[in-house]
Amino acid sequence: MANRNTSKYYYFNSLSNLKELPIPLSQVQCVPYKHEILICGGKDERACYSYDTLKNEYKFICEYPSDVKLDGHCVVKLVDNNSQITLLSFGGSGYTNKHTLVMKYVSVWSGENKEIEKSKIYNEWVPFTDNHNNSVIIGSNYDNYTGVRAVIGGSNNHLLFITCFPCSISVFDLNTFKFIKHDTLPTDNWIKFHCFVLKSENGQMIKTNEQNYQMLLFCSKAGLSIEYNEDKNTFNFHKLPVCDNIASLNEYAYVCINDAVLFFGGHNRGKKIISKALHKYSIQESAWVILKNTFSIPLYNCFGILNESNTHMHIIGGNTSKDSVVSTHTKIDVNEWRDTSNLLKNEIIIAIQYWVRILKIRLGWINDFNRIIIKYIRGFELLMTLQAHSNAVSSIRFSADGCKILSASYDKTIRIWDVSSRKQLQIFIGHTDMIFSAKFSPDELTIVSCSKDTTIRLWDANTGIELMQFKNDFDQIWDVDFSPDGNYIASCSRNRIIKLWDVHSGIEINRLSGHLRSIWSIQFSPDGKIIASSSDDDTICLWNAKSGERVRLFKGHASVVTRARFSPNGRFIASCSFDTSIRIWDIETGKEWKILRGHTNKVNDIKYLQDSQTIVSCSNDNTIQLWNVESGKKLEKVT
Repeated sequence: MANRNTSKYYYFNSLSNLKELPIPLSQVQCVPYKHEILICGGKDERACYSYDTLKNEYKFICEYPSDVKLDGHCVVKLVDNNSQITLLSFGGSGYTNKHTLVMKYVSVWSGENKEIEKSKIYNEWVPFTDNHNNSVIIGSNYDNYTGVRAVIGGSNNHLLFITCFPCSISVFDLNTFKFIKHDTLPTDNWIKFHCFVLKSENGQMIKTNEQNYQMLLFCSKAGLSIEYNEDKNTFNFHKLPVCDNIASLNEYAYVCINDAVLFFGGHNRGKKIISKALHKYSIQESAWVILKNTFSIPLYNCFGILNESNTHMHIIGGNTSKDSVVSTHTKIDVNEWRDTSNLLKNEIIIAIQYWVRILKIRLGWINDFNRIIIKYIRGFELLMTLQAHSNAVSSIRFSADGCKILSASYDKTIRIWDVSSRKQLQIFIGHTDMIFSAKFSPDELTIVSCSKDTTIRLWDANTGIELMQFKNDFDQIWDVDFSPDGNYIASCSRNRIIKLWDVHSGIEINRLSGHLRSIWSIQFSPDGKIIASSSDDDTICLWNAKSGERVRLFKGHASVVTRARFSPNGRFIASCSFDTSIRIWDIETGKEWKILRGHTNKVNDIKYLQDSQTIVSCSNDNTIQLWNVESGKKLEKVT
């Protein structure tokens, strides 16, 4: 098959070196987990570490058992949930004992897991066992699993697809603990330390039809598209082009994202030439492009991995020569090399609709306009304009499914809009002065609002009927928030007092005091245990929701702190201020972690995206800006 090279080049600027690994590592295996990258040993190195992508720090997890020799092993993720993941590690040549181990991992960064981490059940490699607790070893004594590669797939993610030397592909059923298929790859190349990936969307194996799943394999001159029919238990192979520049290379790192596979480094068979080049294979176009950027040093035996939110690629460890193992750790911004110029118009529209749904942006305090404006974050086009309010729009909230918008206004009304039809579904009338905030309850059956008229009101979201009124005897109420379980409401006001209310009875159950001036915003933490408040006194406070005691005080802003928001993982607070800055605070340490600068006027509101990696902000400088939390850099500006 003729190779398809192209003269098109990409150039990106965001190739940055991170903190070095605790030890030099080659042939390392890594798995993403939330905001961590789990580094699971390397050639002749049994130590495992967690890298925190937000803190740019490492922590030791454990070591492989002393009788395990690592030389081109493979690690895959078996199970993933909110509190832990399960990893599977296997490998070994025909000349060494094979290992097949599992680790149930809970984060070593969370203080709440200290007792769990001490348990031998967690954060240790233990034998892989069947349903009768019998040890299971994947592979026979004759299989050479040095440089083995594997992926998880199938209808229930129960199949382990294994490709290994010399040119074998097998299917291991993780439910029955048996091999169900062995086949030979149609290539003259030996397969070892190769590229083997799922053709996937959002990490899920793509079905080419009702029964077939597709994988891609590259090794030296070999390029294969592999289709597996689960019902018939058969493979189909199709050859793919391999560009001349990469055909002579082996032991490169690779990352698959969306429609592309990106390759880093590598060496020729004799290791006389070690590459520092980057190549890209477009799956849809079945074509190669060469990236202009190169690493600062030539590398092979390095490992490529995406963080879990797919915003950055990490290149970890490797060799610069046969005897030189390095501890380098490099990061690349995905958006810098992704080419969007060829997106079809319908693809752009789909992307816009997707981001509108997941952003759930609160534009907030748009004092110069009487309309709600939603823009696609990459600046493609104005998506919609909703008009009905007769005064400034003070608050905007999306429903959890992204299908509805809740708006509040200085015109004393609250409205619900249907996103798809762009029609007003409901109007809530009752407040006698301007409304500062309105929010859905967690079950979205109720709406809470607060106003300059010194009242908090609960509304039936479907009928528009007022259900209850909470009266503040002192001053206008500037913000309200439901607890995650929906049983309580927190409110803050100009009189420096935070109040907690019982939703069902309407009774005030606690008062929190400590701020020296007016309180602008209030929010419950994701677990409901902590309340964050921001104030005119230039500070952010954290409060114990049960006892009412202040547990943290953050100082650093030079003017009014308009908003303080928890990250979705509950580990950080982001705040914005009249001083034009956005600051991120580490809740555990109580210290300022990062400052984001770029706005030229007061920053009125901020919000984390669900990945905890991105922040949206809006300002009196008439811009909405998107920020990468990890790098502190501005991603996009919408004007």
